[in-house]
Amino acid sequence: MPHRLVAFLPLGLGLVLLGGGCSKEPTAPDTVDALQPSLTVDSPAPASWLPVGSTPVSGTSEDCRTVRIAGVDATLDDGGNFAGQVDLERGVNVVEVRALTLDGDELFVRNGVLAGDFDHPGGAVADAAIVRLNQGGLDKLLAMVGEMIEPSLINDSLSDLNPVYEDSYSILGWDAVEIAADLDSISFGPIQLSATPGSGRVVLAGSIPDLFVDAQATGEVVGVDFDSDVTLWADSADFSGTLTLGTADGRLTADVSDLRIDLVGFGYDTSLLPGDIEAYILVDTLQATIEEQVLAMLDETLPAYVDDALSGLDLSFSTELMSTPLSAGAEFAWVDTDGSGIEFGLDLDVDMPDAGLSGQGVLSAGDASPYVDRDADLAAAISDNLLNRMLYEAWSAGLLELRMSTDDDSLDPFLLTPLHATQGTITVRADLPPVVVQGADGLEAQVGELIVDIDTPDGEFGTHLQIAAAVAAGVDLSYADGEVALDLGEVGVTLMVRESDWGASNEAVTRLVEEMLPIDVMLALLGNLSFPIPSIDGLELESVGIDRASTGVHTSITANLR
Repeated sequence: MPHRLVAFLPLGLGLVLLGGGCSKEPTAPDTVDALQPSLTVDSPAPASWLPVGSTPVSGTSEDCRTVRIAGVDATLDDGGNFAGQVDLERGVNVVEVRALTLDGDELFVRNGVLAGDFDHPGGAVADAAIVRLNQGGLDKLLAMVGEMIEPSLINDSLSDLNPVYEDSYSILGWDAVEIAADLDSISFGPIQLSATPGSGRVVLAGSIPDLFVDAQATGEVVGVDFDSDVTLWADSADFSGTLTLGTADGRLTADVSDLRIDLVGFGYDTSLLPGDIEAYILVDTLQATIEEQVLAMLDETLPAYVDDALSGLDLSFSTELMSTPLSAGAEFAWVDTDGSGIEFGLDLDVDMPDAGLSGQGVLSAGDASPYVDRDADLAAAISDNLLNRMLYEAWSAGLLELRMSTDDDSLDPFLLTPLHATQGTITVRADLPPVVVQGADGLEAQVGELIVDIDTPDGEFGTHLQIAAAVAAGVDLSYADGEVALDLGEVGVTLMVRESDWGASNEAVTRLVEEMLPIDVMLALLGNLSFPIPSIDGLELESVGIDRASTGVHTSITANLR
């Protein structure tokens, strides 16, 4: 097995050397002869992108009696060539090869590689988030929608409906009778809505209490004009229908069909109408006319309000990391309903300005389908594909590149004390993008081949060091102000000196650096990786829970609404 990192690193990081933790004053390493035993790993090369599973390891050695790959003896021929295999796990791996020289000294090489399947970094992240609105959430959503449909909104558009009734008759010997009716105003109490989700649809039921309609009837009877008030009322207008949800062009669509209505406690006052018009004309048509108009009102308003409310389930956001803009645009990819609620798939396209860094792609979490909680009002599963895409974008934008120097006071000379120097420059780059993976204890963040060049013109030991670091840390997920934040936990670091003019072997210098900076090589967060929890405008989140899903590639979120 390769040396496995124990954890990860969130977005935007830099390397800071802290020298205060040394328990003893280091001494310069002993110099070695120009001709000395050697160990070289040809494959895999540092910063390789490889598949998960067994991969060949090979290289050459000089004056070595044994070579071990990840603790297992390698095949070693008379010419010093060695070969073996190592099993790579998804994420950052450090392939370590150790050799024992003829003199009994130990040599080692550590190469950081990234293993997994890789997606193209362009375009939207498919199913970046799956969101569920369960029965409790549906009830609260519809309660909000019912409050949104106010009489004033309906009355503003009544003129578009008028006339609601228009006809002409010849009755009881009268000559032409012409009559028209216009709605003046409608009033009602808060609309009560309920929903029963089922396979592919949601059955709606509702009641409009205290319905009261003012209308104006005008016309002519036997040459006599009239203009009279008509009032109508019902204790409630009870209705039902079917709500079907879909997606189009990245947006939700809502359609209400099979609407039915029943006016309970219906009454009217048409006493001001002349003659037999009340008895023979309007009386038989008033209830049907009002039912028809209420249905038209519901058919027009309900889908729009439901669509607007559900469209609030949006993960789109924009922020800045180290003064560099990051944006994520979300689109609804699909919607499905079942007996517990409504489930939505969201695709997100993450974008940052490109600094030119590129690799084989974004570490893929695969096509695992998470089980999203059916009990909480609102639940979601955020794919690691989204997090890894954000990290890749930050890496590609150059946010992991850092330069600090005593020349411009960006580097405190005190930090160079362990190297016995007072002047210097530290530059950092990452040859692999940071990633998140599932570890034994939860979410981990990892970065391999973090290259640190340390130049110290007045250094007592030497003037140049290049260190390759593999860094890992546990990630704690927390909720605050509507967002999930990834907080860096305990950091683990594996070092390998690649270049040195200290007159000693890289192994000797690596041991010295490890002695000086075992825990004190820390990651300074230059930005926080976070993303918003899906919410519904007008409803607040409470009792938010965050955990890792059993898929190992999703973060589960549950919340109640109020």
